[in-house]
Amino acid sequence: MRIATIKGPKGQARTAAVIGEEGKEIVIDLHDATDGKVPVGDVMALLAAGPGALKAAKAAAKKATSGKKLSGVTLLAPIARPGKILCAAGNYQKHIEEGGGKRLDKSKNVPKLFMKPSTAVAGPGEIVPMPTTSKTMDWELELGVIIGKTGRNIPVSEALDYVAGYTVVNDLSARTADWGVSGRNPSEWDLFFDWLNGKWPDGFLPMGPWMVTADEIPDPQSLAMTLKVGKKKHQDATAADMIFSCAELIAFASRFMTLEPGDIIATGTPDGVGDASGTYLKKGQIMEGWIEGIGTLITPVGPAFKDRI
Repeated sequence: MRIATIKGPKGQARTAAVIGEEGKEIVIDLHDATDGKVPVGDVMALLAAGPGALKAAKAAAKKATSGKKLSGVTLLAPIARPGKILCAAGNYQKHIEEGGGKRLDKSKNVPKLFMKPSTAVAGPGEIVPMPTTSKTMDWELELGVIIGKTGRNIPVSEALDYVAGYTVVNDLSARTADWGVSGRNPSEWDLFFDWLNGKWPDGFLPMGPWMVTADEIPDPQSLAMTLKVGKKKHQDATAADMIFSCAELIAFASRFMTLEPGDIIATGTPDGVGDASGTYLKKGQIMEGWIEGIGTLITPVGPAFKDRI
């Protein structure tokens, strides 16, 4: 089942089911279709309402025969403000190698997770501003895992039971930083934090176009994925190429923190990022990230923010 967050008539977020084949989709408002069993709000509100709300949503979607055309609604990010956004660094072997790294021995390593702020989230079709601190904005297509129930110290064998669904994410990165400090000579720690700061700008985690429930994707490692900038395809891989699987990432993260409904895990990007060839995003370009069984996330690049709030 495809569950989207749409903009309601008064601008509020509302959860909706997307039904039908590509090009003929209709959208069903789930609050209205379930007599309020699905709360008004985004996918986070649906997950917080518990399994009964999801069950009601699936029943309503199954019997629906009419709705609004997909082209007539505005899609928002499935979850506007996740409680936690965890991202896996260096989780595809070829991506490590294209950056000059050596082949990773999985048996002697653990996943490398970092966090992004919730203000990094952007919705489908939303223009993402270039950062004011960098001219090297880069794409990173990733499979996004949306946690559906609370868990801690989760065994790998049970980890996928904690998944509500999957979405497309783009872990945008600023590969270099310009802090305006004359003569700055970064230490090893400075270089690490420059890399980390490059993950934080507003809009640097486009997400969508919706969440596909976990029952529709029994094996997330089988999914193909591609990313294009304009008409040129840059990334072309499958999730089977991950070093640490979705289940292993969930289990690892849960050793350090309680995972909660609505938390997002971005599972790493395959090879084909712009930094490998010195190719970076420019204002006006459009990225299209596609993952099999989920859909296409379209993200335009816009000018940098110049205002102060």
